[in-house]
Amino acid sequence: MTATPDPPSVQLIEAGLEHAALVDGLVAAFHRHEGVNVTADARRTSIASLLGAQAQGRILLVQSHNANIVGYAVLAFGFSLEFGGRDAYLDELFISEHVRGRGIGSAALAAVCAWARRENLCALHLEVERDNEAAKALYIRAGFEDRSRYNLMSLHIANVQAG
Repeated sequence: MTATPDPPSVQLIEAGLEHAALVDGLVAAFHRHEGVNVTADARRTSIASLLGAQAQGRILLVQSHNANIVGYAVLAFGFSLEFGGRDAYLDELFISEHVRGRGIGSAALAAVCAWARRENLCALHLEVERDNEAAKALYIRAGFEDRSRYNLMSLHIANVQAG
């Protein structure tokens, strides 16, 4: 009988302003991977804004067992009457390419969910590309439910004309 390997161990570190450059490098890698078209200045401004305003959300760094930072998660806080209180939108979850496929994504997601429980959040929400089967499977294994009855819709406020 083959022994099942233990899941990888990860820790979350709440990023602060001192982590801005590290976070920027990780976010830039994620955006390249996903084809997100944001200027470096806009990306850095957004990161600094979130790092400086903890009431809005958190950037959580994923640290592997050997103390290397191998990814991050971004949580943006909100409130949901449907779910009964303060919730968060998991805006980004990224694991560096060189460590993917080792269970670190699953461990990181479990750590994010545990962190959310400690912070008394009622729910986590996220979006995933329809054809990203690996990511969808990860989220389903973690207990996320497909709410395909609903469509995520967005409006970029900068495109709204003053009326």
